[in-house]
Amino acid sequence: MKRIYPVLLAVLLVTSCTNVKKKTNRSSSLDEVTSNNQPSDQSVTSQVITTTSLVTSQGKSETAPTSAGVSKTSQTPSKTTNTSAKTSTSVPSGNLPGGFTFFDPPTNIPIEIKTSLLADDWWNNDLTTDFPTTDWAHIYGHNLTNPDFYLNEEGGLVMDQKYKGFRTPLFHHSGPKLEIRIGISQVNNAGGKPDTSVPTGYFFFYDKNGNYFSNLTHVVEQETITSKTTELKFYVTGDNTENVAYFEFRLAALTFKGQQNYNFGIGHVNVHSWERA
Repeated sequence: MKRIYPVLLAVLLVTSCTNVKKKTNRSSSLDEVTSNNQPSDQSVTSQVITTTSLVTSQGKSETAPTSAGVSKTSQTPSKTTNTSAKTSTSVPSGNLPGGFTFFDPPTNIPIEIKTSLLADDWWNNDLTTDFPTTDWAHIYGHNLTNPDFYLNEEGGLVMDQKYKGFRTPLFHHSGPKLEIRIGISQVNNAGGKPDTSVPTGYFFFYDKNGNYFSNLTHVVEQETITSKTTELKFYVTGDNTENVAYFEFRLAALTFKGQQNYNFGIGHVNVHSWERA
């Protein structure tokens, strides 16, 4: 019996060591499985975040033009008629040469201009000392402002700085040809160096809703108005002439002759609607 006890004790020790070793191996195997799954989960999460980021980026890219458009619209200039200030909100279609500002169209009841072949059927407007009515507008830069008139005998609406101009009231006619006559009440020497990079000015024509007819634009070329000029005369013909409901004059630079700048006065604005072009 004494020989059997040592043998049993040895067997028990071997069995105990074997069980501990198996438990350690199972634990190690579970850790390895968990470790393998974790990178896979992180990879999926990373892909979702990346996709979300791309969608957000694309969304910003798509909405940027709209935001820019709103910003541009919010910067639409204020409109002043005589002493009351109003805000201009509409933006007519088309583009004005020289980057000039669009304004809302006039709101008066249209003045009827007779379309005929008679030389006496003119719409005559005297601008020697004042605008004929408050439906006329003076333009300076990005605003409709109060006009200045010369106080001397010749008088006239003062055109002494670029970006000045005027706008007629709404009118109605049905002719395929308009004749425009602009009276130059006076021409005076002015300082500064002539700007030869742009024309003297533009006449812009619109329908009653403020849509600009680019094909009807009349350009006042350089050196057109000089010390001896008393009237500008030109015709408007082409598509949509019969739909013209008002027009504007915009001064792009002081008029000049050679190296001499001039400012000038506008004494009258007369319009005839002809039955034949």
